[in-house]
Amino acid sequence: MQLRIAKLLNKLLAVVGLLILIGGGIMFYSVRLYPDLRIFFIGIFVVVSIILMTIYRWFEARWDKRVITRMAQDGKIALVNISGAKRIMPMRDTGFVSYWLYEFQSELYDNECNKIEKVFYEKMNRETNEIPSGSVYVTYDETKPGQVFIIPNVMISHMPHLAPIVKQYEEDKTIRIKYLDVYYNKGIVIKNFKETVPDHMKKKADKEDE
Repeated sequence: MQLRIAKLLNKLLAVVGLLILIGGGIMFYSVRLYPDLRIFFIGIFVVVSIILMTIYRWFEARWDKRVITRMAQDGKIALVNISGAKRIMPMRDTGFVSYWLYEFQSELYDNECNKIEKVFYEKMNRETNEIPSGSVYVTYDETKPGQVFIIPNVMISHMPHLAPIVKQYEEDKTIRIKYLDVYYNKGIVIKNFKETVPDHMKKKADKEDE
């Protein structure tokens, strides 16, 4: 889904850029016709350009997060066992934040614990190198099988209504579960807990010292 969103955002940015260019042409033409109103026309052009870019930045920053939150709230999640991952391409947003787009190979278990071989894409933190094998939760809707996003652990823990779904997976002895630490930091970060526990303890200690 992240690959599809990236393509749609590129198209949206092209549309926004074209509208700004057209607006610039109209502005210069208007200034030539009505030089006394040049400040007015320039001001209108600047305001409209800022509004267009603000709308684009809103979609860029919140599109995937809104989908993830809405699907998690609706209980549309699934357990995934990651078996492999590889870099596909570098990405950068209009705020100059860099990411890596990764392709994941996985075994996805739906709400009836049926196993499905699944390939999906995720926008990862720029410093991501190796992706460990293990278990994470993702958004999943059988009617929209391509709409798969990795869900940060903190979101799962903050939604009590997801507990029965999680319990169902954990009680199924046919599913091997090895949870990974998943959180958001300028893209998704996935690590083994033994790598991140010291970092979390240090952050907690730093907050207590403040």
